Amino acid sequence: MNISEMLRLAFSVVADWRVIVTAVLTVFIISLANYVIRYKKRPLSLKKRKALLKAQAEAAAAAAKTEKKEEGQGEANGEHNQKSAPAASGAKKK
Repeated sequence: MNISEMLRLAFSVVADWRVIVTAVLTVFIISLANYVIRYKKRPLSLKKRKALLKAQAEAAAAAAKTEKKEEGQGEANGEHNQKSAPAASGAKKK
């Protein structure tokens, strides 16, 4: 096999559609993997961060307020220690 036949064979291998498709897919998959590995979310802007913190603070205040109301109603109705009452009565589970 001389050099001209080797070059012709190499060109026919590289020009084959299966080799081209495989090479393109390999480059695409490697690029996609690099993108996924290096992806970082941008930090929230200052306005959005402040709005988020404000909403979280309001939600926490509302939850504390409703919890405080529920505790006040339970004590007024004589339900002070209702959760531990069944355990303290000595009732056994079947």
